[in-house]
This record gives sequence, structure tokens and C-alpha cells, in this order.
Amino acid sequence: MRLLLTVLALALLSLLGSRLGFRSRRASLGIRLFVSAGSQYLLLGFLLGPHGAGLVSEGVTDSLAPFIALGLGWIGLLFGLQFDRQTLRAFTRREHAVVIGQSVVAWIVLAAGLVGLLMLAGRDDPASLAAAGAAAAAGCASSPTGAAVVFGSARVGGPFSRLATLATSLDGATGIVFLAILYAAVHPPAPVGLVDLGPVRWIIVPILLALLFGWLFLSLSREKPPPNEFMLFLLALALILAGTSLSMAASALFASWLTGVFIANLSPLRKRVYATLARWEKPVHVLFLLLAGALLSFNSWHVALFLAGYLVLRAAGKLLGGRLAGPLLEPTPGSERFGATLLSQGGVSIAIAMSALLVLRASFPGSQVVPAMFDAAILGIMLFEIIGPVMMRRVLSDVGEIHLAADLPSNQLDGPGTGDTGSVPAAAPG
Repeated sequence: MRLLLTVLALALLSLLGSRLGFRSRRASLGIRLFVSAGSQYLLLGFLLGPHGAGLVSEGVTDSLAPFIALGLGWIGLLFGLQFDRQTLRAFTRREHAVVIGQSVVAWIVLAAGLVGLLMLAGRDDPASLAAAGAAAAAGCASSPTGAAVVFGSARVGGPFSRLATLATSLDGATGIVFLAILYAAVHPPAPVGLVDLGPVRWIIVPILLALLFGWLFLSLSREKPPPNEFMLFLLALALILAGTSLSMAASALFASWLTGVFIANLSPLRKRVYATLARWEKPVHVLFLLLAGALLSFNSWHVALFLAGYLVLRAAGKLLGGRLAGPLLEPTPGSERFGATLLSQGGVSIAIAMSALLVLRASFPGSQVVPAMFDAAILGIMLFEIIGPVMMRRVLSDVGEIHLAADLPSNQLDGPGTGDTGSVPAAAPG
């Protein structure tokens, strides 16, 4: 009965939260930045969770794993739909190299720094090192949510903001790939009777799942079901795909992202799929944030240490990545400050952190570093969602790409949309 009441309460909160929205243009900038990240739902989830008021106990939290799987599958599918080849061709190879390069540099700096921090603290066991790699995967991803606050308060246009839009929309793929590689490196033993192929198996499994579920979608959607049935079909697809991946200790985000890429490039219904997923994105995302907050524990002083390291190292990684990409951006004004526009984080980063927590907690039971690193990553994501838009606005203002509405042609790039998982006009399925 308690589980049923918890599910109903979370569903009600998700629907109410989606109706209230994530942003209000009438509010002050500080409130808009806090609300745009959905931080209030993370805090509410913590207060309701086992380490807060205890209304959602630890046993109930474990029973809510299917809803976490739903969130991972939904976010992964929606994010993958943006990798439509027609949209990607609108950007040059150099621009794609810049986006991938800066996120890889950010992961290297963050992973190396966190590992060094752990070694100084005498924590060089496999669980701690895996937690550092997972936090780095969450940290190398950016989010367009904060950018939407900046772009919604002024008219923004120009080559620099165009590239920032691409980067904040797509560089989460780097973190998802690094997370899949991490899972392959720390995979649990194969079940009895099943041949253990080592790390190769744990990379192949999500790829095969993506191909299977992508093919099933193409086969079952040929009849073009009505809207309500189509929404339920996508709901089942996200839940079963992510749930199957988690049950195999494979990366649910990696599998669902690849499935979204598959659908975006092969399905004639990709526009309809994108519209349906985007329409239900907010209630699913609110539910996901509530569950993420319930998983926060703050039961170790290491959280403060890891949080400080996460903030400093991620900022350094993004700034360094942007500076190294500077020569590829010439003659774009302010190219050496490109990394400062990519500090915002959001849904994809939280999904990476939650996915890592579920698998690493099962692979390394009893580890204190795994939950502490998760807490630090979630807090860091919340803070960067507030810091990021301020830095982006300052850089775009300095390079002259923030204009009054009367100064900008009506066909100029307008910037990110409102989605938290990277749903922007520049990357919407075509």
C-alpha cells in the first residue's frame, strides 16, 4: 500500500510540476536560473526521501527502479533523436570536431583531477576510480537549458552563439559513450552458462539492444497508430529498453541514445516521435528529478571535498577545451572564451550520474565513495546550471552577439528551445 501511495504521490507531483513549468519570464534572473534547472524538484525529492523526512523509504526507493529506467530511456531516446543526419550536415566537420574535442578534454581533466584527489585521500580502490570516471562522464556534458534562459531574455545571434547551440545540444553524447566504456571496464561477472567475452560484450550488448528495439519500432509503427496508442507505445519502448539494459548491467542511456539515433535516421515518423517525446518530456523529467533527489544521501564528509574538486576541475576542463579549440574557430571573435559558454548542465548530466549510481552501487556494494561522488555530481550540476547562463551571457555580450530585437534580422538564429535534454531548433529532427 505504501508503494502504491508513493507512486501516486510522485505521479501527481510530476504532473503538477510540469504544469507549473521550469521558467517564468516575469521572475528575476536568479529565480529563473534556479527554477530552470529543476533544482526545486531535486530538493523536494531529497526532503521526501529516506535521508530526509523518510516519507519515501529506502526500500520504496529501490522498488521505484522501473520509473528510473523510464526516465533514462525517455531522456536517451529524446537526446538521440537530435542526431539526424540532415541536421548534422548543417554544421561543418570543423564545428563537429570542436564540439567533440572540448568535451573529451573536459572529461580528461575532470577524470584525472578526481583520480588524483582520491589518491591523495588514500582512496585508490576500483570502486572509487570508477566513481571518478562516472562523475567525469556527467561533467563533460553541457545543457541548453541555461542557454534558453539567456536566449529568452534577449535576441542572440551570430556564428559564436550558433556553435554554442550545437555544443550544448550534442556534447552529452561524449559523456554517454564514456559511461558505456566505464561499464565495460567494471562489468560484473557473466551469469553461469553464459560465455564471458570481457569488455567487448558490454559494448556489444547495448548496440544489439538498440538495433533490436529500433527494428521493432520500425516494424510496429508501420500502421501509424493514433496519438494515444503512439504515446503508450513510446512509453513501453523507453521502459522496456532501459529496463532490459539495466538488468544486464549495460548502459541504459547508451542503448536508448543509439535507438533514438536509429529512429531519427531510418523512421519516416521521426517528427512525430520527437513531438510526442517532447510533449511528455516535462512530467517525465520532473519525476526523474524527484527520484534523483530521493537517492541523495549526504552521509559522508567526502561530499564537500568531491564537490569542490568537481566544480574547479569541470570549469578548468571546459575552459581548457574551449581554448584548445580556439585555432579551429578562427576568425570567430572571442574564440578563446568558447568554453565559458558551455558550463550549464541539466537533464543528460543528471541521467548519466543516476545511471552510474545504479550500476556502480550494485557492482561495489558497501562503497562510501560511490554515493558521495553521486551527491557531489548532482550538487555540482545544480550550481553549474546557475553559473553557466551568467557566464554565457557575459561572453556573448562581449563578442557582440546579444542584440536588441530591432537590431537583429528576423531570420537570425534564435538559440536553444526549452527542453532540458538538448531539444533545440538547430538539432530538431528534420
